[in-house]
Amino acid sequence: MAYTILEVLFILTHEQGKVIRARTGFYDIMHEELVLRCTLRGTQKRQRYSKTGRRLFADPIAVGDHVIFTQIDHEEGVIEEILPRQTKFSRQYAGKHESIEQIIVANASQVVVVVSTHMPPLNYRTLDRFLILAEAGEMSAIICVNKMDLVESEEKDELISTFNTYENLGYQVVYTSIKSTESIESLIGVIKDKFSVIVGASGVGKSSLLNTIQPNLGLRVGEVGEKTQKGRHTTTLVELFLLDIGGEVADTPGIREVGLWGVDTENLEYYFPEMEPLIGSCKYKDCAHIKETDCAIQDAVENGVVHPERYHSYVVLKTGDTGEI
Repeated sequence: MAYTILEVLFILTHEQGKVIRARTGFYDIMHEELVLRCTLRGTQKRQRYSKTGRRLFADPIAVGDHVIFTQIDHEEGVIEEILPRQTKFSRQYAGKHESIEQIIVANASQVVVVVSTHMPPLNYRTLDRFLILAEAGEMSAIICVNKMDLVESEEKDELISTFNTYENLGYQVVYTSIKSTESIESLIGVIKDKFSVIVGASGVGKSSLLNTIQPNLGLRVGEVGEKTQKGRHTTTLVELFLLDIGGEVADTPGIREVGLWGVDTENLEYYFPEMEPLIGSCKYKDCAHIKETDCAIQDAVENGVVHPERYHSYVVLKTGDTGEI
């Protein structure tokens, strides 16, 4: 993006920093060795709304944003400008706010989607939603299958076979357990020297994995309820950490609703790599690939070319499921 002379002068006369924590109305900005608690200049607050007054963003600033700020004292500052983002991981704001974007993390290079084998049970619908959001935000996605120590030997082969489907689509898959040093090393190899955002449902073990990789993080961890099989929220905000192994990681609260944002739901099949080559091969040009006859994608499911779990995700999304975990 090209800047004008006035914009260049403005940037040169102010400090630049990176948002490492974001709470309502307050943002922790890291600048070299200094961390400042900052507020947002009024002109920037107005970016939350359209010209007609419609709310556009849950928050105009996200963890990972590069900003220009004015330092007030050794503890506080004011954010003057948000610099252009390279990537963003967004979802539809939870609840009834259908037209509001919630930017979870900005400028990350990759998304690590953590799912658990059990407690809570593995949810392919949620996994596929996260993968679509990563693609919409122009980030690569890695799948981390956690709690492998809970998998019985007879189900392990079936589990790995299913995730071979994702590997064949180009997604990297790592299998982890905090009880296995070797598996943690595989995750370290994925996030080392990169800026990663870690996402997943509550209870899948995101914070436990990060604590194992770097114990001094001291992230709170919780247990999964035996009756509900859902985790309790122990991470309450998005926070960026520098890793001793190199790189950065943004830990996120467990997400219960994975509402799609920035996704063309009318052409949802384009977000499924295994379906894309079949587009245009159906009998009907406006085929929704659900109940129509002579549908190439439905035939591919029957023939084992498209995995049933992936097709189920497509149908659920196409028919307007809420995405609640």
